Amino acid sequence: MKPILYFFVALVLTQPVLADDLARNNLIERLEATSTLQASFIQRTLKSNKQVIEESSGILTISRPMKFVWEVISPAPQQLISNGETLWVYDPDLEQATYQAISDQLLQSPAMILAQPQETLTTQYDVQEAGDDTLVAFRLFPKDENALFAELTILYRNNIIYEIRILDELDQQTLISFTDVDYSFAVEDAFFEFQAPDGTDMFEQM
Repeated sequence: MKPILYFFVALVLTQPVLADDLARNNLIERLEATSTLQASFIQRTLKSNKQVIEESSGILTISRPMKFVWEVISPAPQQLISNGETLWVYDPDLEQATYQAISDQLLQSPAMILAQPQETLTTQYDVQEAGDDTLVAFRLFPKDENALFAELTILYRNNIIYEIRILDELDQQTLISFTDVDYSFAVEDAFFEFQAPDGTDMFEQM
């Protein structure tokens, strides 16, 4: 059993589990305790047999509400940028960018859950919480049967977010581990406005 999954199962078996309104409010309170967040991340995608099939790393920057930059640095650079109204996806190697208005489906993304917790969590998920003073896990279950994933778990250690675990309908897992988490990062709104470099092809994503 994967350590992160074993950790949550152990919490459920040994600690009281809070469900729905109380758990949801506790998670929203944690996420909205600060207005910004910046962290390094490593994202790994695993097949159902736990084999790693993809790995990337980069930096996540958030300014609530709804502004974020998800910057993949390795193995291939890519940026996802939201100013709260528009989402851009920029591929420097291809000199190409797409853009689309923020939709209900985009609100289900992990970055948007972190960037807009009040609206997203209140309407779109059932939430369970388990843990103690050191380790806390929040397990999210989408209400929409067409959601992007089957469940998502947000894990905190010593009140600092350190991992997100996503499970899809095919039992494929994505693990996002955070380090160097900074809750007092100073950032201007202009940081979340995409400025296309000269020569970039722009396409609207419908």
